[in-house]
Amino acid sequence: MISLTQASLCAALALAFYGLIGLPLAQRVLMRPLVPWLAPALGWAVHAALALPLCFVIGLDRTTAVAIFAVPAVIAAVVLWRRQPALLSEHALPWWLVIIVLAGVALIALDFMAVDLPKMSAQGVTLAAPIFDHSKIAMIDEMARLGVPPGNPFYGGEGPARLSYYYLWHFSAAELSLLTGLSGWATDAGMSAFTGFAAVLAMAGLAIWLSGRASAALWIVLLSFTASARPVLEFLLGQDRVEQIAGTQSGLGGFLFQTSWAPQHAMAALTTVLALIVLLALIERPRWPVTVLFGLMMVAGFESSTWVGGIVFPIMAAPVALTMLWRASRSERGHIVLHLVVAALIAVALISPFLYDQSHMAALRNDGPPVTIAPVQVLGDDVVARFGAFWNGLAYWLIYLPLEFPAIYVTGAVALFVLLRDRALPLAHRDVTLAFAFGALMSLVCAWLLVSTLGENNDLGWRAVLPAVLILMIASAAGLARLDVEMRPVLLAAALALIAVSLVDGLRFGYGNVVVRTNAATPGFADSEALWRAVRRVTPPGERVANNPDYMGKATPWPINISWALLADRRSCFAGRDFVRPFSALPQTRVDVLDALFKRVFKGMPEPGDIEQLANRYHCDTAVVAPSDGAWMRDPFAASALYQMVEDTPAWRIYRRAAP
Repeated sequence: MISLTQASLCAALALAFYGLIGLPLAQRVLMRPLVPWLAPALGWAVHAALALPLCFVIGLDRTTAVAIFAVPAVIAAVVLWRRQPALLSEHALPWWLVIIVLAGVALIALDFMAVDLPKMSAQGVTLAAPIFDHSKIAMIDEMARLGVPPGNPFYGGEGPARLSYYYLWHFSAAELSLLTGLSGWATDAGMSAFTGFAAVLAMAGLAIWLSGRASAALWIVLLSFTASARPVLEFLLGQDRVEQIAGTQSGLGGFLFQTSWAPQHAMAALTTVLALIVLLALIERPRWPVTVLFGLMMVAGFESSTWVGGIVFPIMAAPVALTMLWRASRSERGHIVLHLVVAALIAVALISPFLYDQSHMAALRNDGPPVTIAPVQVLGDDVVARFGAFWNGLAYWLIYLPLEFPAIYVTGAVALFVLLRDRALPLAHRDVTLAFAFGALMSLVCAWLLVSTLGENNDLGWRAVLPAVLILMIASAAGLARLDVEMRPVLLAAALALIAVSLVDGLRFGYGNVVVRTNAATPGFADSEALWRAVRRVTPPGERVANNPDYMGKATPWPINISWALLADRRSCFAGRDFVRPFSALPQTRVDVLDALFKRVFKGMPEPGDIEQLANRYHCDTAVVAPSDGAWMRDPFAASALYQMVEDTPAWRIYRRAAP
């Protein structure tokens, strides 16, 4: 099991390395007051976008991991030594405010780290609900063990052998794993904390810069703990009535919720927000270093989240680029377009392996287009039938978004409008505000209309809202910091009321990351660590393991092979339907057939030919049977000549496929 110390070490290393690498880059491109605030996120984006293709060429192992961190860190240190930068903004913040802000940012980061940490008790080990989505830790272990490009750790049958996923964030965790010698589970926890820290730090810096008020950082910390108003409204009106007028709750949530569940998408969203600022710098003064930086920012966004960086960001950036080009002089437009084209070519060249793998996977599935257009269903069917679809679309903007983002939706929109109308606002601030307004609007439109079809959930719609969430948090904090309490007491009271309503759900969710009720899997989960150690002893690093897809399924809200994902550090030949569906080229019907095959084998009720399929078709080199499996009493592997028992204990049986 991982510990708080291990995860904290990984988070601290990530913050130190990426912050050091990002400082000279930020100095070169950004306005000076923003440099220390945005440096960690900028450093991560550039380092990760360059390190991955480099490792494709030279390989990824401990030596290369040390080198690709040490070399840029030394170069950055030398550059900083020569320039002797100011690490704080031009207007130094009060020491007490710095302490409060850093404490708040650290608290938020620890809450994201807590998602991964096992909750030890006298009853056993319990896991927080969002660990379900952190089961992609298997990808981190895959890269740390076997390098890049990674193979598919979830499925060993027909189809592409390479992993088809946006795994740049997980690659960074694999680098940390090799650097520290810690497991992918520990580095996932560290990277989750780093993501939260970098995001809140960047939002605080941008809010201070836009507002000219240091107190904006405090508002960012407070807003980071907010979530939906739905629980309060459901308490007052009842769940059924709320769902009739505001739809059902989905994964389209706020910063705390989404970063807890999917930090890779949150990091991609942060990267796209910063990329808008770099885009403005490129158009204002075209320079080749900024062009390369903009291209790398697009790469980092896409390779961390195809949905956010590959689909939403181009839609966000297009109106910003067109507006800035229209404002530029005619003599400069051609030069600016050249730089934008070069940046796009850099991005396309570096993301081409991802584009190929994902398009190839979608073509093999032959399930139709991976993205369709369908507005979010807000109003109940009876209401839509009575009033029409137009009102359902309007309800998204007037009911759904205010309900899900009560603390930032109206406040942020009003703040952006007020900032844009402020004639005393410096031009650079006005340009960033305009870019943020375009970006937030396009992000919300994408979340409203776009639907991904590759899985059972609309991951595209859920993640598309993230850039808007970050932008609206920045704008809300800036607006609240500029609010004159004596002149606008009613507005401040209304904003505080909305924040209070949203804190109910936010604090409840944050508490749930730390404190979790025991469940049926709690007593046995700790014992599975010894089981997987035994499996690793007899299974070479590149071979695959078969175990019950429902093993320790009660450890998560939705059954998933979480014990394998967190502890095995070996590939699976079929990790379960929730893994194989998004990470293979198989259609849903075929995945269901395979799910039934593996489940009946581990129930001890195989059909003729099932064991042969596991051994020969799906490359199950090792098979593990546990006492919780029906196969423990009706063991099909013991009765087969295709497998030989290599370890038999009261807690597990391990079989190896017999030599051909």
